Amino acid sequence: MKNINRIDSWQKFAKYVRSNGCHLLKELDKFPDSVLVAGCQRSGTTMLARIITKSEGMVNYWFGHDDELDAAIILSGCIDHKQTGRYCFQTTYLNENYHEYFEHNGYKIIWVLRNPYSVVYSMLNNWETFALNELFKGCASDLLTGKEKRRYELFGIWGIGRLKRACLSYNAKTSQVLELKKRLGDAIILMIDYDELVLNKEQILPLIYKFIDLPYKPEYGESIRPKNLKKAEQFSVKKKSIIEKRCMPVYEEARQLLSKLDQ
Repeated sequence: MKNINRIDSWQKFAKYVRSNGCHLLKELDKFPDSVLVAGCQRSGTTMLARIITKSEGMVNYWFGHDDELDAAIILSGCIDHKQTGRYCFQTTYLNENYHEYFEHNGYKIIWVLRNPYSVVYSMLNNWETFALNELFKGCASDLLTGKEKRRYELFGIWGIGRLKRACLSYNAKTSQVLELKKRLGDAIILMIDYDELVLNKEQILPLIYKFIDLPYKPEYGESIRPKNLKKAEQFSVKKKSIIEKRCMPVYEEARQLLSKLDQ
């Protein structure tokens, strides 16, 4: 599989790598002291990973049109990549393979938590259907019960409405951090809230850099702007109620584990 031309999209990655049972973090140990940025998709992980990658002391390894896909290709061993320094990899793509974090050492994780209204809105309006379906099938289909489960068994992915797919996907992916925090501990995984980062970047971003042992410069936060923080206002009362009922308990449970950045 040492042919980059074969894997230039997430659809091809799913076909040639994920579906074949390959280890998605197979090459991680070749990149010591890596920073892994994770969380539920559409939570601001790309923004943070790009800021860190462009920081002094880090290697910019991007070679394609999608830097998270570049990371996935490198870490799964699809191409030969010679390590030339310290790397930041966005690893939201792991999905059901998140247990692979426990098979490696010598890295730190920054998990970005974001409120479900913003995430679900982005999943429904700014994301490819393929990506949502892949996340749902990999992480969330096991959460179905009763009539929803029977509809899924009868009609497959199209038996479940997109809003419900997005809500369950948010819950399943966000819940992974509960196990990660418990097993990895505060020295390995830092959990931050996206909205708090955006609103208080001058305080939180330096503490993130302290956690990953990287010198901080104020200009690193220039690309972080307080916008798109009120996605709940974009939903109808009915849809907002569905998201609140399905997702807010998971979000609030995860918030209890937010790292104490003021220490």
